[in-house]
Amino acid sequence: MNSIRRLSSFIKMNKMPYDKFTFHFQNLQRAPRRRETWLCQILRMKEGEPTLQVFKNKGSKHAEHICLRENEAAIQGVDRYEITWYISWSPCDECAPQIIEFVKKHPNGKLNIFASRLYYCEEPDNLKSKTPEEQTEIKQKIQRCREGLGNLEGHGKICIKVMTLKEIQDCFHRFVEFKPWGKLEEDSHLYAEKLKEITKEERKKKIEKDKASVKKDKASTEKDKQTSAEKERRNRQRGTRA
Repeated sequence: MNSIRRLSSFIKMNKMPYDKFTFHFQNLQRAPRRRETWLCQILRMKEGEPTLQVFKNKGSKHAEHICLRENEAAIQGVDRYEITWYISWSPCDECAPQIIEFVKKHPNGKLNIFASRLYYCEEPDNLKSKTPEEQTEIKQKIQRCREGLGNLEGHGKICIKVMTLKEIQDCFHRFVEFKPWGKLEEDSHLYAEKLKEITKEERKKKIEKDKASVKKDKASTEKDKQTSAEKERRNRQRGTRA
């Protein structure tokens, strides 16, 4: 257990880099050079805020295996838990039984698995170029992985699905690390000062405009009074002559 924890401390994190996410979670039908498995976990317990962690495989240690070992201590003694995984590759034939065993050992919870791509789900395009022995090995691997997915899907406390746009967006929102570009804060400050200058100037213009409008209205009112007084004077003069 201690050796696993020392190992996992180097390969778990709370965020993953943007370029790693867009590369490893891209749901291509053929995904060359993507030999790593990235696992983003949301761990919810009865009380408190959910815990977010990111795991990746390291050598022979699979991301799922490392994550489950971490969870052993995290959910020990809790009344209820719910785990959600966003994972770049679906669990392999070795990890599927470990996942099922974990859930059986901790029946007071639920595990949701959303996979971006399916691992060893069908024969590769270059299968015929392999030796007969290699072809047999690949076909057996595929069958074991398919059986593993079937066993996960058939467990009452495990939900396994493929990531849709909704899950991709949620995973990105929760787990992808944002790194500020070069002059972000400096340029932001400059624009803030510019906005402050513009709004101050516009407020001043508005005040001057309002003052001019009031002055104009006052002058117009005064003129109306004078016109009215003159009209009344003329009416009195006409009355006197009559």
